[in-house]
Amino acid sequence: MLVKSSYEQEKKKVEEIIASDAELNRQHELFKAEMAFKQEMINARKAQSLTQKDVSRLSGLSQQAISRIENGASGTICTVIRYLDSIGYSLSIKKN
Repeated sequence: MLVKSSYEQEKKKVEEIIASDAELNRQHELFKAEMAFKQEMINARKAQSLTQKDVSRLSGLSQQAISRIENGASGTICTVIRYLDSIGYSLSIKKN
């Protein structure tokens, strides 16, 4: 049987489930941080009017690797650093 639901109702249910489980909440926060970081990488690339192909040429990484990094597939820390270096950025660590 199909049941009609709204986006808001489903979002609220998901948020309640995440909030009720500490480990799930931690994983969700890590996922959001990773996606925000990758979006910052994309924004930095686009701010310099660079294409993925340009970053590939500058970094020595394949265009497919650049796409995978930007689209959420995990990249090694080495590939992320190469990506960032090729567009004039660096990676730093800060305490929360």
